[in-house]
Amino acid sequence: MNLTILGSQGALPKINKFSSSHLLEISNTNILIDCGEGTQFQLKRNKIKLSKIEIILISHAHGDHYFGLIGLIATLSLLKREKKLKIYCPTSVLKIIQAHIKFSKLVLSYDLQLIGLNSQYSENIFENLFFTIRTIPLKHSVYTNGFIIKEKIKKRKLVLDKAVKNKINKIYFNKLTKGINVKNEEGFEIDYRDVTEKGANPKSYAYCSDTCFSENIVHLIKNVDLLYCEATFLERDRQRAVITFHSTAKDAAKLALKANVGKLLIGHFSSRYDDYQEFLNESKEIFENVELSEDGKKIDF
Repeated sequence: MNLTILGSQGALPKINKFSSSHLLEISNTNILIDCGEGTQFQLKRNKIKLSKIEIILISHAHGDHYFGLIGLIATLSLLKREKKLKIYCPTSVLKIIQAHIKFSKLVLSYDLQLIGLNSQYSENIFENLFFTIRTIPLKHSVYTNGFIIKEKIKKRKLVLDKAVKNKINKIYFNKLTKGINVKNEEGFEIDYRDVTEKGANPKSYAYCSDTCFSENIVHLIKNVDLLYCEATFLERDRQRAVITFHSTAKDAAKLALKANVGKLLIGHFSSRYDDYQEFLNESKEIFENVELSEDGKKIDF
């Protein structure tokens, strides 16, 4: 997986720091997660082709998470896109998109598939041969979902010299990598484990924004390789976090610790702060492996 952070700020963007948006590349598929104002600009700045985006996930109906979406939808049509685009979003955002298309008389060059989300429970919303996408119900001031994207178990790797030594016809190589025993040219059954090695471990990414701390989602994000969790406020402003249903840096770290994640990425910083090192310091008091979100940062995992 490859993650590009397009926007790391909270509700108020700053110069060269944009509202929430991540671009995840997984199995040759580009997934845009949230689409705050300025996302198009950031996609171009980071040399990401708009035409390669196949899925868009919108967490909730606050503007800093979707204000860039309608412009992107229109731009893709101006670029004569033909490939289908899937957008998973709350039904409230779906209605806003539909209203804009209707009243602006926007005629799209491509098939726009809008999937409205309204379940209070975690649900599997997308699956193909390579990965799945599942919602994470979050606790915020409006209906909000996070998302967990998981690779499926990868095929085993064939050890060619062992396969040849065991006199296995090459037409059976694919079966072996799928974990299926086969018979060799002499009629003896060959255990797939004797001629293959375990494939690379499947990776997982969880995106949690916006939310206050809740242990109810720990089981959904348990052991993920990379967790992004909003950390809008520092501990000295905890009361503000409580009122607005947001997290502090320590809340995010506590969630990462309880879920035993590989790495924590924090962002959605309030514009009231200038020194983001404080976020890192506070979160590391609880969970060591933490990184700050920065616009343009790329993470391979």
